[in-house]
Amino acid sequence: GGPYEFVVDGKVDNVTSLSFDGTNVNGEFSTFVITDADLNILGLPPTLEAVRGVDFDEAGVGVCLIWHLTYQEGIMGLEAGGNAGALNGAFALSNSITVNRLALNAGRLEGGPYEFSVDGTPDMVTGLSLDASDLNGSNQGFIITDADLNILGLPPTLEAVEGVDFDEAGVGVCLIWHITYEDGISGLEAGGNAGNLNGFFALSNAVRVYRNPNAGVISGGPFSFTVDGNPDMVSGVSLDASMATGTNRTWIITDDQGNILGLPPTLAAVEGVDFDGAGVGVCLIWYMRYEDGL
Repeated sequence: GGPYEFVVDGKVDNVTSLSFDGTNVNGEFSTFVITDADLNILGLPPTLEAVRGVDFDEAGVGVCLIWHLTYQEGIMGLEAGGNAGALNGAFALSNSITVNRLALNAGRLEGGPYEFSVDGTPDMVTGLSLDASDLNGSNQGFIITDADLNILGLPPTLEAVEGVDFDEAGVGVCLIWHITYEDGISGLEAGGNAGNLNGFFALSNAVRVYRNPNAGVISGGPFSFTVDGNPDMVSGVSLDASMATGTNRTWIITDDQGNILGLPPTLAAVEGVDFDGAGVGVCLIWYMRYEDGL
């Protein structure tokens, strides 16, 4: 019989088709032995019917080996918790039948990472795909969480995921997961947390969606000054912040290599900077929006 493959999913898994050829069996006593892959004895069902009644789902993920054992009185080590490789006495073991107890597999997501600017324009992921070659489980779905695994949405299909407008979520990070699960799972709901799911389930890898702040557009210049000891200030710089997002804001003045020379907090402060004092070279003026932790 076998080899057998079962998915550990809370459903009973029996080796109902297992058979035993006892034509040439000898020995005073006999039993069946179930071990793990390291020959640690998990159980000693006395009959074939008892073996067929074993629920291998309860053993969790791993490998079991089923053996038939014949032995004489006085054998040592034949007990649950012992090891079949350490039996001592007159005995013989049959061939073994393998029972593979597989974990639920949610497949693998491919695509991204995605980066969007939160600017009021819809942002959808495209090119996302699911490798379902090893997928198993009775129920399937997708989960969108934030970086702390708080569940933001549960789109049922890949098409539904690609229809989500991530711009509406505001600035931050989203994670897209595929989930496979069995009936009875708890905590799978918007507002819950994927780290608190309870039941038989598996999550795929996560695909990241970065929802970045938008700094708007500044206009003005370019400006040209002569370094001559006379103050040189910019004027007429304007900011279109109609689509700008992000909690914090500042202006940045750098050289042409991006090295930060100053951080004037307001446009008025920018227009008060004396660029003559920077000496000969090039300065760049930027507006910035950002979140805490930068």
